[in-house]
Amino acid sequence: MHINSQILAAMRTFEAAARLHSFSQAASELSITPGAVSQQIKNLESQVGVMLFTRKIRQVELTAEGLQFYETVRPALVSIENCLSRIKRSDLEGNVRLRSIPSFVFKWLIPRLGAFQKRYPDIRIETIAEGSLLDLKNRDFDIAIDYGVGSYPGLSCSLMMDENLFPVVSPEYFSDIDWSTPEALNRVPLLHDTAPWADAEPDAEWRYWLNASGMDDIETGRGHYFNRGDMAIKAAESGLGVAIARESLLTDEIIRGRLFAPYDKQKCRCRYYIVYAHGALNNPRIKAVHDWLIEIGSQPG
Repeated sequence: MHINSQILAAMRTFEAAARLHSFSQAASELSITPGAVSQQIKNLESQVGVMLFTRKIRQVELTAEGLQFYETVRPALVSIENCLSRIKRSDLEGNVRLRSIPSFVFKWLIPRLGAFQKRYPDIRIETIAEGSLLDLKNRDFDIAIDYGVGSYPGLSCSLMMDENLFPVVSPEYFSDIDWSTPEALNRVPLLHDTAPWADAEPDAEWRYWLNASGMDDIETGRGHYFNRGDMAIKAAESGLGVAIARESLLTDEIIRGRLFAPYDKQKCRCRYYIVYAHGALNNPRIKAVHDWLIEIGSQPG
């Protein structure tokens, strides 16, 4: 006889009832009613033309024909389930190429990659750090994390997290400065990241923070200049002057007392965005990385 749709639909119910020797337990496992189990078994018996169960008061027993059917159905269903599991796992196997700027990769991403590996042991993130600004013209990546204003023509993006800015200085230097007055910043060298975001002026980060803080009388066109933010922070840690820090990249230095933050933080005009090609999230591996980044980006600290 041919296996029709009614027989196929009842096989899972039959297997559960036969294995558990109970219609009610099978119903609980399958999240249906005992009546539905009983009706499906009756329909199955009608289709095959034999009794598959002997009904008793508190349980059911397989007939000889039922046992023969079960010994075929059970391994077939297990084989199908195992095959589906392998197919599902294969969707979450392989490489995902991730591109971002060095300071973000070193200070924020790498310390968190262990958690991703535990959750997705078969996805290998190929991490590439480049330059002080991310070049998205050469799209040899699956996902990029950019620090910008959210404009990515020809690409899709998702907001990952906000960023806050604040000045930092080594606590071992300039200890005689009264940081309670804004004018203190005119007495110390300012350390600049000359490329904090695309098309920024060399002192743009300092001017942005000062404007957001309501400080109008600070001369920003002086001090020392670096083409990467982590270099400016290292210079501040070494006592060369005061640098503007990004909160997400500096938690450890503040906690360990290597840097001191004398002024309040201000929300930055730039935020961290996950950038990817249109349709890329249809790939389960890329979507897994994307969703994980969104998840940890929303967590404090």
